[in-house]
Amino acid sequence: MLPLVRSIVGDIVEMSVEITQTRRRLEELGEREPEEESDVYSAEVTAIRTSVDRQSDRVRECVLELNDLGTWPRSLVGGYVDFPAVREGEDVCLCWRLGDSEVMYWHRADEPCSSRRLADLSLIRQSGNLPQLTSTA
Repeated sequence: MLPLVRSIVGDIVEMSVEITQTRRRLEELGEREPEEESDVYSAEVTAIRTSVDRQSDRVRECVLELNDLGTWPRSLVGGYVDFPAVREGEDVCLCWRLGDSEVMYWHRADEPCSSRRLADLSLIRQSGNLPQLTSTA
């Protein structure tokens, strides 16, 4: 499952960075009333906004796809994904980040991903039906 998660998260991170940069640029340009109905500037800004809206919709679809896989995306730009698990009877999250070769970290369910620590996988029993959580890629 991790190769699929890696691919989806890679797309999400890339699109999220583009969306953030484009929105920031649009804010810098500010709002401007069209000088006339054929104002090329206004048409271009409208086209850019439409493109950003489409990308945002695609990011939402990717997040739903990750949810369908039983994972919880935690940071769109940071590329963090949690896999629900149980550690010594406590609900926890196995935490993976884009760039990690395998799922090697965990944190308590009520903690942010920044609190993740190296997992002793022998102590963690996965919740649900999660296929192999490591990858050779």
